[in-house]
Amino acid sequence: MDKNNNKLLSLLIISAYFLFDGLGMFISTYKFIGGDKVYEENGLLNLHERADSSYIVKEMITLQISRVINLAVFLFPILFITLKYRISFKVNSGMGVCRYIPYIRGFLGALSFYYILTLGTKFSHEVFTNYYSFGSWRFLFRIVASFAVCSAFFVQWQKLIKGIRSFPVVHTNWLKILFIVCISICSCMLLEFQAASKMNMDSNMIFFNVIYWTILQVFIDVITRNIKVGAFISLGISYLIGLVNDIVFQFRGNYIMFGDLTVVRTALEVAGNYKYRFGFWFWISIAILVVSSLIVICIKFPKYKKPCLKEILMRFVISAIMVVSVVCLFNSGLLYNRVFGVGWDYNTNILHVGYMPYFLSNMNSISKVELEGYNAQLADNALDSAPVSGSSPYASPNIIIIQNEAFSDLSVMYDIETDKDYMPFIHNLSENTQKGYLNMSVTGGPTANTEFEILMRSTLQYFPYGSVPYTQYVDSDLPSVPQVLENQPIPYHTVAYHSYYSSGYRRVGVYDHFGFDESVFEDDFRNIYSGSDLVRDLMSDSADYRRVEQMYEDFRSTSDEPWFCFNVTIQNHGGYTQIFEPSDDDRICVTNFEATDSINEYLSLVKISDDAFRELIEYFSNCDEPTIIAMYGDHQPKFDFDAYSVLDDHSLGSDLNHYYVPYVIWANFDIEEVNTLGDAEHEPVLNTLSTNYFASTVLEIAGVEISDYDRYLLDLHESVPAITAIGIWDSEGNYYPSIDACPYSDELSALQMVQYNLIFDDDGRLTDRFV
Repeated sequence: MDKNNNKLLSLLIISAYFLFDGLGMFISTYKFIGGDKVYEENGLLNLHERADSSYIVKEMITLQISRVINLAVFLFPILFITLKYRISFKVNSGMGVCRYIPYIRGFLGALSFYYILTLGTKFSHEVFTNYYSFGSWRFLFRIVASFAVCSAFFVQWQKLIKGIRSFPVVHTNWLKILFIVCISICSCMLLEFQAASKMNMDSNMIFFNVIYWTILQVFIDVITRNIKVGAFISLGISYLIGLVNDIVFQFRGNYIMFGDLTVVRTALEVAGNYKYRFGFWFWISIAILVVSSLIVICIKFPKYKKPCLKEILMRFVISAIMVVSVVCLFNSGLLYNRVFGVGWDYNTNILHVGYMPYFLSNMNSISKVELEGYNAQLADNALDSAPVSGSSPYASPNIIIIQNEAFSDLSVMYDIETDKDYMPFIHNLSENTQKGYLNMSVTGGPTANTEFEILMRSTLQYFPYGSVPYTQYVDSDLPSVPQVLENQPIPYHTVAYHSYYSSGYRRVGVYDHFGFDESVFEDDFRNIYSGSDLVRDLMSDSADYRRVEQMYEDFRSTSDEPWFCFNVTIQNHGGYTQIFEPSDDDRICVTNFEATDSINEYLSLVKISDDAFRELIEYFSNCDEPTIIAMYGDHQPKFDFDAYSVLDDHSLGSDLNHYYVPYVIWANFDIEEVNTLGDAEHEPVLNTLSTNYFASTVLEIAGVEISDYDRYLLDLHESVPAITAIGIWDSEGNYYPSIDACPYSDELSALQMVQYNLIFDDDGRLTDRFV
């Protein structure tokens, strides 16, 4: 049989396989759409409740096409080689039993094919009839392995080895193609083994995860005329992306999205506080990198002749076409199969679709913040719906809002008991105090997103997930909390203070756009402060608050204007694996299970923060001027893997519990007292306040003149008390993952219109309504 017939027969075998497999998929999908009892018992009809039949059929066809691409790439070479170097089944081949050896090998090959193909299934027909059985890399590997092992029983190895030896010389172009595909697969593995998927993404996404590295290699080969250069660059970039993501995930609990690239400098500044753990997949990736690099070094390719002008022009045209094609495919979404790159739990999404497709989708999504049907007049009409404020007497107390780094209460997530209370002062603070849990949009970071929600009185629900507004969208003056206070009958002097470097998250420029009168940072704090002022080589909350008190006294010595300070602390920043020896009074230990040192260290830091907050309250308790202080955590902490392996065994609820932090609003004058934080007699109450409402709530309690926008938010808060990037909660405590699923979708759509005007409509912004 000549090689053309071999190719044809290979295609026929693959086509027959897909006809059989595809028929099973169609039958399975038909039963699924019709409400088959088997699927109903397995709970799979929940998908049907959220998607109509046409959607399911479309997904099925997409998956089938992806299988054709994936399996053709993997199976066609196997089948072609098998047919080209097959065993002879002639009856006169050999004597006695030897004449039956080809048949025995054929039988063993068919038997191995069956058992490998059905490995892990209860019944062999599940491979073909279960629509979900082929959903990941392991199933593709199982099918490829079954064909490969079966082929091993048929191949004439002597001829195959001879063919392999002559292949580079006889089939140079095919060798290049094979080389590029092999390096592309290795590059994909280098990244994915260090990211969430571990090459276990959905089978229809395998092609997309591999093709990027193929495009990169071909592009570099076209430019440099050296195929090995592209291979080394592909391997190097993929390994570095995977390694950086593994490091970031250990430190923060999330992988890197496009918006995070704008905060690289901030990440590097705090990297010294963490300890990287070299895990199993780190060493696997190293092994793949070494082996693939050796392959690149050892394989020899013919040298190119000196290029002529025609070839140079041709290569330039090809590279230009490739760039234009990639840009068009990227903008259309075809480059990443139009996956949804803005889901709130993108770690889980990466697990299913792979890192690069999700990253590219996220990159395309967050660069386009547009609101369909937006009209400034509609935003103005929505603000008109806010109730008119009452005729309460105007007050202008000093206002201090503290965003406490990683300040959290682990008991809201885990069944945890300690040898002593780690927040004794806050738990016992009741006079002229409101306290509870705040719903957050982020966990583990980034800090700046919580700042943005507080100061802009906005929610990340309407932003592409993974975006960082401070570094991406704040490039002009915006109506924020400082401007509300500067617009009072007696204007406030507004100060932003962060006890860390000024370079983080572009805060200097952002605070200027927000309208702060002055911004203060501690770029040289390690040389200015020492001893007890530093905790784990970071400025302590106690030192931070004393600096706030000093700034207040310095300002009061020259002015009698009311004073506003927005303070961002640093003491509790992760990681928590450093050597840290708190005092006996501050040392907290978990008693109901064997906690890691990092867990006890974090709880001890919370106790130190609680003590520092007590000192601040005591200072302003003795202040003659009315003062209100609001403090909250910016997000929950990110622990190391060892800590989570212990904590997960004592978890109290769902992943949503990772998005609650305590807040305290205290005044040295009479205010209504509210406690939803819980105590010895009362259970905590969740979902009563989210970050977008927090500043408006503080301003209302303070008694200052609030804007139309603040009144609008406070009115909405009555029916929808919590809106975050991960969902919405109504006044009954019901959770809705999206606006469309919420009964208050009209009100929330109106809020989206208003918020778009506040942040993105530079020409039609209703500034007077926001300040």
